[in-house]
Amino acid sequence: MLTDTSTSAGRAILLHDRHPTLEELADTAHLLAARHPELCRVRTAGTSRAGQPLVLLTIGRATATDSVLIVTGAHADEFSGRAGIVELAHRVLAQPSLHEAVTWNFLLCLDPDGARLAEAGAGTRSLPEYFEHYFRPAAEEQPEWAPATGGRLPESRILLDLIDDLRPSLQFSLHSADVGGTFLQSTCDLAGLAEPFAKSAAGLGIPVETGPYDAFWLREAGPGVFMMAPHHIDQQESSTGMLAPPHADQPHAGQPDTGQPHPGQQQETGGVRATTWFAPQRYGGETVIVETPVWASAHLGDTRPADDPYARLTACAGQVRERGRLVTDLMDEVLPHLDDTALLRAARTPLTASRQLAHEWDPQAAGQRLLHPRPMTEARLAGIELWAHRIPVRAAALLRRAAEAAKAPTTPATARLDHLLQDWCAQYQQRFQPLWLPVARQAEHQANTVQAAVELSRPTRPGFRRDR
Repeated sequence: MLTDTSTSAGRAILLHDRHPTLEELADTAHLLAARHPELCRVRTAGTSRAGQPLVLLTIGRATATDSVLIVTGAHADEFSGRAGIVELAHRVLAQPSLHEAVTWNFLLCLDPDGARLAEAGAGTRSLPEYFEHYFRPAAEEQPEWAPATGGRLPESRILLDLIDDLRPSLQFSLHSADVGGTFLQSTCDLAGLAEPFAKSAAGLGIPVETGPYDAFWLREAGPGVFMMAPHHIDQQESSTGMLAPPHADQPHAGQPDTGQPHPGQQQETGGVRATTWFAPQRYGGETVIVETPVWASAHLGDTRPADDPYARLTACAGQVRERGRLVTDLMDEVLPHLDDTALLRAARTPLTASRQLAHEWDPQAAGQRLLHPRPMTEARLAGIELWAHRIPVRAAALLRRAAEAAKAPTTPATARLDHLLQDWCAQYQQRFQPLWLPVARQAEHQANTVQAAVELSRPTRPGFRRDR
């Protein structure tokens, strides 16, 4: 690892084993630029809805003939990418072979507004503490994804304009999950990437997740490496709340829970093809999403046929349905006391997902199609079980924060949400036995993967292909 303790971000990673704050990340970018003025430039690419800067660090020679773009902070609750770009920046500066022919562009945080609401979670070391400070914006307020719902956020426009300006051969989006393993999603097949990806994960003790529900319908190019076909992602996200429009007319406790859209929940959307992921293809570029866990679980890589998948899918559907109902009832109770805040809007996305996923997973409803034509492996079923824990915890955590702000009128509901969070986090941990992954290892794996992909994609390398 080339990150050192001469920067505030480096000290956070190496001395304190925590993710850097946004201030530490920006300070580090400016310090590197001051040290290496012949190679580094820092500029503001634009401003967020709340007026915060979106900072771009560029490293490379003016004579470079290729460009790559690395984006972090696309999801406010995901912090690993901050450490990943610090490590990458140090590597690029230290190795002329990396910065002579390629310009490296690092967008330090795509959603600084969301990151501010989630920032207290960046320094947590336990799952309950992480969810105590949890924030992830509503689907239509996530800059990477918003264009798929028809949303027009300034942050989305800034990233799309950067892609138009830089025309990167590769865009990387650095993501992380609370509990899980590592996997990749890519708009192209980078021949040979599966091998260095697996080697990096093995060397750092990070399990490869071979059946993430995020990629259930995607073609697998290698263990934990998935190809992003737009029609498959649209199919996937139509059942996760991500393509549902924002509405206050969420189903209340008395409404039938069919898993189907309720009246008023239809709108025209752009679909995944409109997201920032596919924008580089206009110029012959591609996108790779690197997923890294914060707490690693060894229960998500078993490729053997699943034991009793029908019963376990039924249990997952029942769990996400019942937990969604409990949180929805509490939302009905506190809603008259709440303002329309980002926290309240955010809580609606996992509640929508809970309804839709219950229908999608129930073998007596849409769930039968999950069992065919591909076999249901232990890893793929574990990926569904993980979501059956994660999605309700997110909903409860977000509603608790929204209700807490209203203080006295919502105190009884807040206490019940506290109880649910404590119970559900305990069950989540019991099922998946997550272990904290040191931040330096999260960063090193992301940097290893990005560097390998860039080296494999260089036109002079034999065997490079883009299969969609």
